[in-house]
This record gives sequence, C-alpha cells and structure tokens, in this order.
Amino acid sequence: MAFTSISSLVIQVGKAIKRELFTNIKDNFDNHETRLNLVETNASKVPVFEYLILNGSSFSTATGLNYFEATTSFTITDAYVRIFEKGALAGVLQVDVKRSVTNLASGSFVTIFTTKPSVDYAVVADYGASTNAVFDPGQINISPGDYLRFDITTAPTGGVFSKFILKVYGE
Repeated sequence: MAFTSISSLVIQVGKAIKRELFTNIKDNFDNHETRLNLVETNASKVPVFEYLILNGSSFSTATGLNYFEATTSFTITDAYVRIFEKGALAGVLQVDVKRSVTNLASGSFVTIFTTKPSVDYAVVADYGASTNAVFDPGQINISPGDYLRFDITTAPTGGVFSKFILKVYGE
C-alpha cells in the first residue's frame, strides 16, 4: 500500500465524515510505520571493520592488524575484502576475523569463518572483491565485551603488496 493524499474535498467544513476518510488515514499511518521500520533496520548496521591497508610490504601473514571491542550485542552479517589495482601480484589474499570472548591474548581467538574471504589475483579484476566468505554460525553472535581481531592469513607474491580494504558489518 502506498501513501495517498486526502483530498481537501473530503474534509470540507460541513461535509459528512465517511468511513473512507478513516480508512485512508489508517492506511497512510500503516504505510508510514512500515517505511519507518525499514529505515530503522537499515540504520542498525554495526561497522566492525572498515579497515584500509595502505603501503603494505612483502609479508606472508600478519596477525592482529586491528582489534574491535563490542559495546553492544549484534550478529555479523557481511564480510569481504576488496583490492585496488592488482599490478604484477600473484597468488591469494586471504583474511581472517577472529573472536575472543575472554581477552586479547592471542591464544583465545577463534575464527568466525568456515570459509575465509579471499581474492585470487589470477582471476580477480582491478578493484575486485571477495564473494566467498562463509560464517561459522557459532561464532557470529557477538556480545558486549567480545573482541574481534583482523589477521592476514595469506598474502599475494610478486611485488610489494600495496593496498586493500576489509569490511565487516553486523546488525
């Protein structure tokens, strides 16, 4: 149902009030609340990581590049890695996000993925993104005080690994 204007002819002074007027008001109110709920749902996204790596180096793995401490409960719903220009690089960029419910000690973190987001430089185009992330259902419900850590588990080879972005969101 869409919003419909109430004609000024229907609400003229001295004109009898009809059921259609109240139905129109109710339908407009229902339409308003439906659209408002949609806005609230979209506004509740929690950006966990919007992490940009610039001027990288030659390395094969990197642990603890960034940390996030949850202040509210949410469920992780989206994660991907996007490269910029691939240049002469080859191999695979694979990232991991790990969760700890206890502390920041490295041994307490567990991956949130069953398949980690990755980009294969042999087939990806410039500015391409991963589409293969699969979440572990037991690790994506985040509570206040949980920690998330960003790692690189595999880096491309063949030159200086310059820049990419990791995005992880929850609701």
